[in-house]
Amino acid sequence: MNVLMNLVRLILASVWTALLGAPVLVVVWTRYLWGRLQQSLGFPERLDRAIAHNTYFACWVAQRLWTGVLLAIAGIRLKVREAVPIDWQRTHVICANHASIFDILALVRVVPIPFRFVAKRELVKWPIIGWALRPSGQIVVDRQNRASALRAIAEAAARKIRGQVIFFVEGTRSRTGELLPFKKGAFHFAIDHRLPILPAAICGSYAALARVPWWRLNPGRTIEIRFSSPIEVEVDGHLGVEQLIARTREQIATELQASAENLATA
Repeated sequence: MNVLMNLVRLILASVWTALLGAPVLVVVWTRYLWGRLQQSLGFPERLDRAIAHNTYFACWVAQRLWTGVLLAIAGIRLKVREAVPIDWQRTHVICANHASIFDILALVRVVPIPFRFVAKRELVKWPIIGWALRPSGQIVVDRQNRASALRAIAEAAARKIRGQVIFFVEGTRSRTGELLPFKKGAFHFAIDHRLPILPAAICGSYAALARVPWWRLNPGRTIEIRFSSPIEVEVDGHLGVEQLIARTREQIATELQASAENLATA
């Protein structure tokens, strides 16, 4: 029965994604291609403007229309906790752990618009969602080519789209729910652009839907996003990459442990 219900949920989620995604693809690709044409004619700023508009539009649709329905279909509740009030008018480099596909839905749901994910190149092959990544201003990187990845991130930063930049700092989903080693790209980006790091511990998503097997959904779960205090990259001098990684990892691990203890005593 659970397998059948999960299949029904998957079908409903796919249908809703297709219904919303088709018009979104038409809008963002039309605007994007027009911007590319204008760039070829000597007006590069018009491509930047087109991508910025696409980012706002795609983020609005994803947050207001898409994720809420998908989470409801899956029977997943969301909670948000901020260690200190966050000034969302500032751009942060959000560094999050990654143990489930629900991590993406949760962050889309709670991070103020606009935002950009740093996504691996393989995702552009995904139907609907992947096809919208590039024209909507998301940052697509090749994990196998560090120089290319850094160049893609630098080019995206040059567009000066306001809002948050989201990294899953482990680079991939954990198969066990435990924290993997952190990649350095987010921390180089924060240092290069003098942006504060905002650690985000996503708690409970692994219990809701682990990476393996991908279809074993556990409805009725609660996912909690716990934002730690922002880490300024320049405190008592210039913080290096290794120091930033250590502090970010410590904060995320602490929040994950605190959330687990709360659930155990609830």
